[in-house]
Amino acid sequence: MPSRKESVEETAAARDPLTTLVLLQDLDLLLREASDPKQAEEATRMGFKMGGLAELRAAREQLAATLDARTLRQYEAAAKRYAGRAIVPIKNRTCFGCSGVLPTGAHLETQRILTCQSCGRILYPL
Repeated sequence: MPSRKESVEETAAARDPLTTLVLLQDLDLLLREASDPKQAEEATRMGFKMGGLAELRAAREQLAATLDARTLRQYEAAAKRYAGRAIVPIKNRTCFGCSGVLPTGAHLETQRILTCQSCGRILYPL
C-alpha cells in the first residue's frame, strides 16, 4: 500500500496546474487564518480545536513541489501583492479582481495559465 505522501503527490501530479494553484491558494488562506492569534482565540472560544498547522504546512509544501518553478514564482508574487488573493475568476473576459477586460485575442484555454494584463492576478474561467 502506498504511503499517504506518495498518494498526495500522485494525485497532485495528475491535476492540471490551474487546479493545483487554486488548491494552493486555499491552503495558504487557511494557514494564514489558523496562524492568526486573534482568529485562533476566537475559534477556541467557540469550541473548535486548533492544531494541525504542521500538517497544513507539509501539505502546502507537497502541493507547491508539483508546480514548475516559474508558475510557483508567479503565484507567490501575486499572492504577496494581493494579500493571498492571487487567483480570481474570469467571466465574459472580465477579471473579477480588478474588473479589467481581457483583449479579444486572448485565448481562454484551461490548460494554460492566464494572467490579467491589468492587475497580474492568475485567472480561472467560471
